[in-house]
Amino acid sequence: MPRYEYKYNISVQYLDSLRKDLMPYLIYDSFARQRANNDYTVHSLYLDSHKLLTFYEKLDGVRNRKKFRIRGYNQITPDSKVFLEIKRKDVEHIHKDRAVLKYSNLEKFFRTSDLSLLHTTGNNSSIKTENARKFLYYYHYHILQPAVLVNYEREAMECKFGSGLRLTLDKNVRAKNTTNFNELFSDDGFKNALKDHFVLEIKFHKILPNWLPRVLQKYNIIRMSSPKYAMSVLASGANKKLLKMR
Repeated sequence: MPRYEYKYNISVQYLDSLRKDLMPYLIYDSFARQRANNDYTVHSLYLDSHKLLTFYEKLDGVRNRKKFRIRGYNQITPDSKVFLEIKRKDVEHIHKDRAVLKYSNLEKFFRTSDLSLLHTTGNNSSIKTENARKFLYYYHYHILQPAVLVNYEREAMECKFGSGLRLTLDKNVRAKNTTNFNELFSDDGFKNALKDHFVLEIKFHKILPNWLPRVLQKYNIIRMSSPKYAMSVLASGANKKLLKMR
């Protein structure tokens, strides 16, 4: 189902007070509740063309565009699963196509395009397989390759009242330039992509509950485009590397 996504860059000085104002209406999601600090680490490996097509589409304000990433969570284990994601923006709506496989099979999957390597048990297995086919299509069509690895700690919350609203607080956003699938769970050699700031993301399907704008107005924050990928390309210097190669 398509959804809206609003993003805000906010000074870390407001993190604790904003969280306190939000929590009467929210609960941490099931993944965050399993963690001691109510947050988990997100590892996102963004793929792009040799000329950073998706990066420059964002800078140029292309309204209908796609991003391609591989996402993992927390520390690597022998059974770690990762997610192939195509994130599509259609003017205001966000769509996400997702498929799952074991991290140990990731390189082989892109080398062989073997769909049997997917983790397709459970519901929507045919949809997940089709999503993986789409990912492979764009991977070969655009000659995609790993470009930037983005890590951060996420507090994920859901509305107590069943509205479908989801909020995330993404902290310590850091990035590094990489061309290697094997670095997905790396946490060395990063540069700060958002110094002294965190990202608030608000995700919803229809309308915002009336309490949320009141909370945000207290902090005098303004909705703005805050794509972690674009900011991380700039922070890691991936775009400068491209210029040197031209």
